[in-house]
Amino acid sequence: MLVAVYGTLKQGHNNNLHHLDGLQPLHSLFVNIPFRMYEGEAYPMIVSSPDNHAIYVEVFEVDADKLEELDLLEAPYNFHREDIFLAELDRQAAIYVFNEPDPPSGFATTESGKWPG
Repeated sequence: MLVAVYGTLKQGHNNNLHHLDGLQPLHSLFVNIPFRMYEGEAYPMIVSSPDNHAIYVEVFEVDADKLEELDLLEAPYNFHREDIFLAELDRQAAIYVFNEPDPPSGFATTESGKWPG
């Protein structure tokens, strides 16, 4: 299964070291998907949007056990896993999306689509 990550699961970040350590992304690219990115002090999030936005992701191949581990990591932060189509790769992938229609206060739009954290 492919998983597209855009925040603390990207290479060089803490959650990558703990949950994806040793894995190399198959792809690192901007994808146009129906989500908008927001960032807070410690991490970003994507929220469903009626329009596509360019979001920078790293795409990893993971097994079912690893996907379950990532689900357990993201759930306490009010994220759920969605399957999306990445037209740029002509493939399906999972991505973690914030459960609410709007970000919490303190989060600002990431216009570039690439979390600088």
